[in-house]
Amino acid sequence: MVLVNCNNKGCGKQFDPEDNGPELCTYHPGAPIFHDALKGWSCCKKRSSDFTEFLNIPGCTKGRHSNEKPTEAEKPAQRETKVVEQIEVKSPPQPKPKSTQLEDRPSLDEPYIRLTNNVTSSLKTALEKHMAEMNLQSDEVMPILFYAESKDGIKIGTRCKNGGCNSTYEGEHSNADKCKFHPGTPVFHEGMKYWSCCQRKTTDFSSFLDQMGCVTGNHVWKKDEPEGAEKTCRLDWFQTAPDVTVSVFAKLAIPEKTYVEANRVSCNIHIVYEGGKSVFTKTLVLKDVIVPEKSNVRLLGTKVEINLRKAEAFSWSTLELPQLSDESS
Repeated sequence: MVLVNCNNKGCGKQFDPEDNGPELCTYHPGAPIFHDALKGWSCCKKRSSDFTEFLNIPGCTKGRHSNEKPTEAEKPAQRETKVVEQIEVKSPPQPKPKSTQLEDRPSLDEPYIRLTNNVTSSLKTALEKHMAEMNLQSDEVMPILFYAESKDGIKIGTRCKNGGCNSTYEGEHSNADKCKFHPGTPVFHEGMKYWSCCQRKTTDFSSFLDQMGCVTGNHVWKKDEPEGAEKTCRLDWFQTAPDVTVSVFAKLAIPEKTYVEANRVSCNIHIVYEGGKSVFTKTLVLKDVIVPEKSNVRLLGTKVEINLRKAEAFSWSTLELPQLSDESS
């Protein structure tokens, strides 16, 4: 049996030409579309600003596999046309929206509103994997669970910070329970995993995590950890008719420590990322007016998307307000 590659767009699998059923291939019959930083296929509605996500959009149509390369549509032959006199018709100048006129612009001193954080599954998975690899027993392992707080300020469901202890805080009575933990550090060497304090070696990561502690003591529910060093991040933006989307390329953002505050003409960005190692802060003085109450934030595994709802549905020439000297020139 000789397998050949399927050249249908979005498929890329290998198939047996002798066994090629009418619904074995899932592909895109349309053409790729790239518009306003969004990428998708003409045959379905799904769009993405990330090129890798675009390549992974599943096909929308079923059919047979094909090893024939798709042919590009032939360009229509150009016909000779007579040269006619062209008359240019100019539309009357459109008045600028009120929000672009500085005298009508809201004040930068307006109160800020904290935008809602929406945590995506890609970030949840990436954070859980990161925390497992670092063996950090922290309530940040479950970033999207916002537990109720007890009287002493500890969130119900918080994990003990001692290494190797899997106990969670269920109330003040949890303080009376004894903690069995590893005072040493985790060691990963030549495929073996163990704690430096007790040397019980295993090759299986799950078995390593399940090893009972070798010391008994008190639980530690809180551990004050300073935020990481402030760094710069790549920032990009695109717009649709109703929204402006600002993308900050910061991996593994911590939801509880990341926030964006906005008023109608400005937003303050504070992102703690790389699992807490780094911090990005920036204030944007926006080119035009937004509606903070209808804006929100999406936290993904590789970036943070800030979706700002425009007050008026027209195209912005820039993201930020230029200096007055630039506008007057």
